[in-house]
Amino acid sequence: MDGHQVTSLRLAFTGDIIPIRPNSPLPDGMASLCAILEDADFSLGNFEIALVEGGAPTEKLLNIKGDPALAADLPAMGLDAVTLANNHVPDYGVDGIRQTRALVEAQGVPAMGFGETLDEARALHVKEIDGRTVGVIACTCLTPTGMTAAETRAGLSPLRIHTGYEIDPWYQMEEPGDPSVVRIRTRPFDDDLAAMQAAIRAARTTCDIVIVTIHWGFGSGDDLAEYQEPLARALIDAGADVIHGHHPHAIHPVAFYKGRPILFGLGTFIGQQVFLDAPQQVLDMWAEMSPDGMLAEIMVDAAGTYAVTLHPHRFDVDRLARPADPVEAREIAERLAHLSAPFGTFVEFREDGTLTASHQPSRPGSSAVA
Repeated sequence: MDGHQVTSLRLAFTGDIIPIRPNSPLPDGMASLCAILEDADFSLGNFEIALVEGGAPTEKLLNIKGDPALAADLPAMGLDAVTLANNHVPDYGVDGIRQTRALVEAQGVPAMGFGETLDEARALHVKEIDGRTVGVIACTCLTPTGMTAAETRAGLSPLRIHTGYEIDPWYQMEEPGDPSVVRIRTRPFDDDLAAMQAAIRAARTTCDIVIVTIHWGFGSGDDLAEYQEPLARALIDAGADVIHGHHPHAIHPVAFYKGRPILFGLGTFIGQQVFLDAPQQVLDMWAEMSPDGMLAEIMVDAAGTYAVTLHPHRFDVDRLARPADPVEAREIAERLAHLSAPFGTFVEFREDGTLTASHQPSRPGSSAVA
């Protein structure tokens, strides 16, 4: 709530969770990371696969689904909630999303970001913790055709993005046909952004901490889309405290705005989709997918300060996250520092193999190689 200060609270976040089969009992490495989720006051992940038997795939480049029995693994993962607002849970249509949500919630894990109406899809998820209230709003910028919710249509919580193409008129005169003449411009739909900001402002009246979990950006590579940083800032201006981004299958920057953390992308926590058949274009993309990721812990103290600790991880042979070894952790720290430095973020590598990220514009970069 506005002006209401909370005692220390620990939040935890994962990147994409894409299992295709049951993985219980969890291997020791994965179990140790899940223990961090279990121990947090509130933990959240992006669950990104349809759990269906049979079903009709929607018309898109790639449709993936997992064994419905794998839902039974969720309690062991220690998650308090998941978002379904992404571009793969709808791979088998609205009925597939309904089935997936029912299976997930039958395991005692609330699933947000989908609804029978737009209001339901955007609904605030609330958890009370010792008299304190954490609120989460889910949305996706990646919106498969026909899968966004409307007043009378079931679907995902949308924050759609306009894409335009800007041509430099002077350069194209002297270099006609040069691809560098064209610049891709992106920005949120005005109505969607206004609705999300209104939802955040409403959440601020009842919640001590407001989290926006958002599916955005590019699936591979290091680049951010043009819209991402301005959008994150607009959501924080409306009252969001944490931006939990996902979709990139790689580590993306950590930034801060008004003291609030922006997690642009934590990579992939479980990435078993690569064991499925797929078009060659997709196989090529998967071959370039980073095996690295991070589990984020955010400690909120009584003064409202947000301290970010990151637990670097790498895939095991089954593409389940396991803690990075010291060499791998240092590599991940250096990578994160390089990506985050332009945002004034300082990344510190600690002796226990964890990383801290803080806003220190006077010394962006890293102590990872110190």
